[in-house]
This record gives sequence, structure tokens and C-alpha cells, in this order.
Amino acid sequence: MSWPEVVALPIRLTITKGLQEGRELVFEQAEVKIGRTSENDLVLHDHGVSRRHARIIERAGLYFAADVGSSNGTSLNGTLLPGEQQLRDGDRITVGPVEFTFVWVPPDGDEDATRPIRRTAALGGPLDGPPDVLPTGKLPAVTPQRPADSPPPAMALEKADARSVPARPAPAPAAEGMTAAERARRRRELAGSGGGQLALWWGELSRGARVVVGLGMALVLAGGLGALGWVFLPEGGKSGRRGPEPLSLGVDPVPDSFGLGEGVQWERPDQKSFEFQFVTPTRAVAVLHYQASGISKEEVALVLNGANLGWVPPDTASAMERELEFILPIISLKRNDLNTVVFDNVRNPPGNESWRVWNLRLEIIPVPELSRDELVTKARQYAVAGARFYETRAIGSENLFKAWQQYRFAWLTLEALDEKPDLYQDVRFQLGQVSAELDHKCSQLMLDFQRSVQFRNAKKARAALQEVSRRFPTAEHRCHNRALELAYEHEL
Repeated sequence: MSWPEVVALPIRLTITKGLQEGRELVFEQAEVKIGRTSENDLVLHDHGVSRRHARIIERAGLYFAADVGSSNGTSLNGTLLPGEQQLRDGDRITVGPVEFTFVWVPPDGDEDATRPIRRTAALGGPLDGPPDVLPTGKLPAVTPQRPADSPPPAMALEKADARSVPARPAPAPAAEGMTAAERARRRRELAGSGGGQLALWWGELSRGARVVVGLGMALVLAGGLGALGWVFLPEGGKSGRRGPEPLSLGVDPVPDSFGLGEGVQWERPDQKSFEFQFVTPTRAVAVLHYQASGISKEEVALVLNGANLGWVPPDTASAMERELEFILPIISLKRNDLNTVVFDNVRNPPGNESWRVWNLRLEIIPVPELSRDELVTKARQYAVAGARFYETRAIGSENLFKAWQQYRFAWLTLEALDEKPDLYQDVRFQLGQVSAELDHKCSQLMLDFQRSVQFRNAKKARAALQEVSRRFPTAEHRCHNRALELAYEHEL
């Protein structure tokens, strides 16, 4: 079979949903293949996109879209494509998580360039008739001839990744002396970008309207600068505050930060206190979870109901990723009454050294109603399982986490005892060793993720977060939730 000769016109798409919304993609070739691999002209790195997903083709000035056997299908204006279908100006094409808007480009010399192509005489219908669906595999019967004095078709662009295509600069406004088709094409090019739409709107204003709009924009800019100045003044609002200062602790984390220095939302140079109620019908332990940075050895003390419990651990290399845990002694807790926990900076004169505490929450963990001997036996079983997982940490990626989990169970079980056995110190030592190694692994994965984001490699960034999910399968460790936050933040 011999195919009729076609004249390639630009295929223009605007990203209206997904990463880099508003970007305009132009392909000066007769066919654009869309998929997940490099063999396509438009590469979308997403699991919702098949290796060969869809295509857009131009034939004799008409444009058609078709799905090429993808797993999730291709939608046109919200409806799955049943076959090859003609495109009209403004049609929305959805491939996986990305939505494109098709922008019709009129052929050179078309005097009727102010409306999109409909049916042509070659297809057996009037120009203004309803759009047709062209059967798959068929081409228009007419072979267009390129005028002798028209430029040859443009060379095909290199294959592009939809996440890394540079923005096209907005074309200059139409000049005087252009034909109707040229003016229409220029208006359509301008309408394809935010800057172009602004230029069109500004060009249609009268001189007086421009003066009024300019004054209004100047007032808005001055107001914005004034608001920024108020925020950064010493007595102004503090960046990042969300409502009133938290004063109580519960199951839900308190993301606000306290202390002194850069990044602190609520300045408390000396100390910060919280209130909570310890209400439980059975034996239980209360665990205080928090994150801290900028703290040196024996600088910030933890105080419960006036009793000094110990010190906030000093910073490590993974201070920004680690979550600290502290058992609140049952002997110091007031059951079914109001309790107060205080972070007291004992070495910090007001307005001097910086320190920060954030992401606080209180966890109440029930303990089995067993005798002392039974609790010790259960804790020893947890410790043996933790040692077994730790020895095989190089075999399975999740074994280090399981070792930490088992040692943590042993620790919490022994905390229910007023008089601690010798096993308690061994469990605390092993738990500290495993926790440090686990925090280090979390920091390594987060560093890999940040490097991938810096170099705009979405595939490697997604792989780093998936590795976090394998090594930290539950939310018991802070790294699991941190990966979820980053995935949401970067739309991965």
C-alpha cells in the first residue's frame, strides 16, 4: 500500500494537568508518539503510562488522536478513545496523570483561520459541519500539494521528556500589515501561554484603562511589600504560624516548633511546657515522641510534674530525620489528672544560643496484665528475636527495622516494671545501637532523594522513596512518614 504524501504542520500541546502545568510543547512533525520509554517522542515517566501509550498524527491539515493498546487507556475530553478520533482546538487529551490541551495550528495561507478545522470537502461534508471520527487505518483521499514557493517542512524535533521541556517564549504581538490568517495565527500563538494572553489583554485596553490598571498594580505591589515588612519586623507576625500556640499534647503530632533561632515558630528562649492527661483503664506506658536540633550535651532537660527526667540527646548527623522517644515514668505520672511536661534549656540565657523542638506527640501503649516473671520472659523473647534479625540485616532490607522493632517491644515491656531486671540495661544498649544504625540508613536514603531532586531525576527520586518504604514498612519509625510527606510534596 502506498501512503499519500502529507505536509507536516506543527502539533502543539499545552500541559494543563500534572507536572509543569502551562508548559507548551511543539512538535514540527506529522506524528507524535507518547509513552514511557525513550523510543517515544513525548516521554512520560509514570507507572500509569504504558511503554507505548498513544499517538497524535496530522494528515492533510487534520489532526487525529488514538490509543495504541495502553493498559489504562487514553481519554479525550474525559471519555476513553474507542479508536482514532479527530482533534479540535481545545480538546483535552489525558495520558496517565498528565492532561494536554490540543491547540489547532492553521495551515499557511488559510484565510479562514479564526475557527478550528471541521469537516472538509475531501471527507464528504460541509466546512462548518459537526466533527467526524475517522476510522482507524484510513487516510483522507486527497493528497495536498505544497506550493512551490512555500518553505519545506521543518525537521522533527528531538525526543522530549514532558517534565523537562523548556518553556517557549511568548511571540511578539501582531504587527501591522499582516494578512488575516497571519493575525489569527499570531493571536492563537499568544493565547497558548500565560504571557501571551496577558499581552493580548493589555493590547486591547485603551490608554486610560492602562493608566488605571497600572496604578492598581502599583498599589497591590506596595501592599504586598508592606505585608512582607510586617512579617519580618521584630514585633510582626512570625512566618509559619498556624493558629494559636499549642499548649497541650495528644495522639496527633504538634508540627509547630519551639525554642529560639532560625526556623522557630514560637520563641521560648528558656523553656516550653505542655499539658496532657494520662487516662488508661489498664497498665500502660506513656511515650513522648519529638524531634530536636541545635541542642548540645546536657543543655535541654525534660521535666515531668516537677521531677527531672533527664536530658534531650545532643545533635547527630541525622538530627533532622530522627525521631526521639522518651518513656514518662509511671511513678511520676498522675493518673486521670492533668500532667505537665517541660523542655527546660538550663544553659541558654534568654536571646542567646539557638535550639529547636518540634513534631511532639504522646503515645499511650497498653502493657499485658502479666506477672513480673511473665513480663521478663516476654521481653527476653523479644530481645532474642531482635538479635536474630540484627544478625541477618545484610540479607533482607527490612531486617534492620525488624530488629529495632523487636528491641523496642522488649524495652516497652520492661518499662512496665517498677524494679528493672538486668535484662533492661542490655535491651537499652542494643536498642540504642540499632536505632543509630537505622537513623543513619534513613539519612542516606533521604540524601539520595535530595540529590535526585536537585538533578531533576524523577525516576531515581521515586526509587529512593520506594527503598524507604521497603526498609521502613510501618509508621513506627519517623522515616516512613517522612517519605510519604516528600512523595506528596514532589507529586511522586
